[in-house]
Amino acid sequence: MIPAGPHPGPKSWLVAVLWLALALAGMFSVFALNGRPLFYFDTAGYVAQGETALNQLGWRVDAPPAPSTPGQDGAAAPAADVAVKGTVDGSRSAVYALFAGLFARLGLLEGLIALNAAAVILSVWLMVRVVLRNTDPARSARFMAIPILAACLGSLPFFVAYLMPDLLAPVMILNLALLGVYGRRMRWPEVALALALASLAIVSHLSHLAIAILMLPVVVIAGAVLGHRRWWLLPVLVAAVLVVGFSEQLALRSAASAVAKSDVIIKPFITARLIQDGPGRDYLDRHCPDTGIPTCALAEALGRSDDPMRFTASHIVFQTNPELGSFRLLPPDQQVGVAQDQMHFFLEVLKEAPVQTTLAFAQNMMAQTLKFAVDMTIPTESQQQANADVRGSIFGPLILGRLAPADGWIGPLTQAQAALYAVSLVVLALLMVLPGRLTPQMRALALIVLAGILANALVCGGISQPATRYGARVIWLLPLMATLMAMLAGRADRGAP
Repeated sequence: MIPAGPHPGPKSWLVAVLWLALALAGMFSVFALNGRPLFYFDTAGYVAQGETALNQLGWRVDAPPAPSTPGQDGAAAPAADVAVKGTVDGSRSAVYALFAGLFARLGLLEGLIALNAAAVILSVWLMVRVVLRNTDPARSARFMAIPILAACLGSLPFFVAYLMPDLLAPVMILNLALLGVYGRRMRWPEVALALALASLAIVSHLSHLAIAILMLPVVVIAGAVLGHRRWWLLPVLVAAVLVVGFSEQLALRSAASAVAKSDVIIKPFITARLIQDGPGRDYLDRHCPDTGIPTCALAEALGRSDDPMRFTASHIVFQTNPELGSFRLLPPDQQVGVAQDQMHFFLEVLKEAPVQTTLAFAQNMMAQTLKFAVDMTIPTESQQQANADVRGSIFGPLILGRLAPADGWIGPLTQAQAALYAVSLVVLALLMVLPGRLTPQMRALALIVLAGILANALVCGGISQPATRYGARVIWLLPLMATLMAMLAGRADRGAP
């Protein structure tokens, strides 16, 4: 047990509160500037799904709102996203939907914003506490607040104000990195808090589970290189979070079968991505028609139009226009077949064209790393229409706020933020290569966070499609980690037992 330091006085606590207030002011700055929450097409879907779940759990009110015009990143909003009878859409997180539905029922939909801010504050505070092992609240608050304020110069405050689960992806990355480096040195309450934050994050979106899977080998390597006694405990802690993620998926399927008598279906994002990139389309050309391959039904639907845009992943999954649509135009049983076949389809394509498929994923990952503008967090008229039926916001209907993309501020802001991220990356690189600036544990911490950013790019760019929203949701980790590491540079590792 590490001995406690001197007992902090009232002045120390006052300073800590002031630092916390500054951090919160930065995080809520975009919310204050806009005057209303930011939202996306899927916000209505989460609220509707959450209200439906609450009805099934016995808390019944009027019929929940239905999303009218959901969209997909980089694509125009297609027609209504109606689930196939006898199926439940597993593309959205049931846990996050429950939060959205609960807050909406309570008339506090903005509680999702408070959840975002609390998750970030707790994650950074915990990281600082563990690394510094400092009992002075003023000092630890300063080390927490200044990196957060640096991140607020980037995309962080836009995602705090966003009624979507995106901000929980970087929260998961931070906590998995902390557990993966300092887990053996953390006290049990700290481990419990990190596990709780990472678990909340991993069940908030299906992409977070894939990111965590990709981060696990990095943690294994880092633990082995650092050479701690019981180094295996570090990947075990990360694996525990993965167990939570898989358990949530199993629970969703069990509940759907028992309560709704339905199967959980995940939209064929991987199939559509492989078709747009080329290897999937080549596979279908070689093997279809074949009644033994469910995805051949999609190949037939794609052949009904000569419009080259029909091969765009978002159009394949969402469009109902006869010129651009395919998947949504199939009979219900064929939609289910294509959706359930996507992992088998991916493995077959990878087996036949390993080089082309790998290169396609790598190209998408590189394209995703260069997309980090905050434009997709700013609502549009069509998104406002899609959320017209959403109830429960303190501010009333979800409508556009004071921030409008047409005002011309996004371009200059994106350039300024690009410079911030570039400088942050250079600072991190210098701190990690210069001898004596960071301890091996601090270097490993920063490297695992960077690996998480790249994993996010691979998952989102490779499975869905490269989009600014996906990159912007995690890129603020660069200035946060660069600032924190700069403040820690030259300090001894206080976390050693």
